[in-house]
Amino acid sequence: MENADADTQIRAIPVANEQAVTPNDDQDGKEAGIANLPYARGKTFKTLDEYLAHLEKNGTIDLPYWREISPGVYEWTVRMPEAERKTATREELLALYGFER
Repeated sequence: MENADADTQIRAIPVANEQAVTPNDDQDGKEAGIANLPYARGKTFKTLDEYLAHLEKNGTIDLPYWREISPGVYEWTVRMPEAERKTATREELLALYGFER
């Protein structure tokens, strides 16, 4: 998959506004995680894996989530048969949602 194609594919996926997707600091000044992510339902996440697990859990209530289809490649999973297929690499998801490696 070429990066240009993947970038085009993942742009249609909802992301929180760039101003809101920033690391939050807790009261001790330690990073508490990234807030205001799509479908986060008020939670913050320290890692991409933690966020992806949350999304997958929400998939049981018909919310979309990223499903790993091969090592390091994910598919945006929705319950609508007519939905366009979207894929992204792990690196693209890290950048898209503001997580560090």
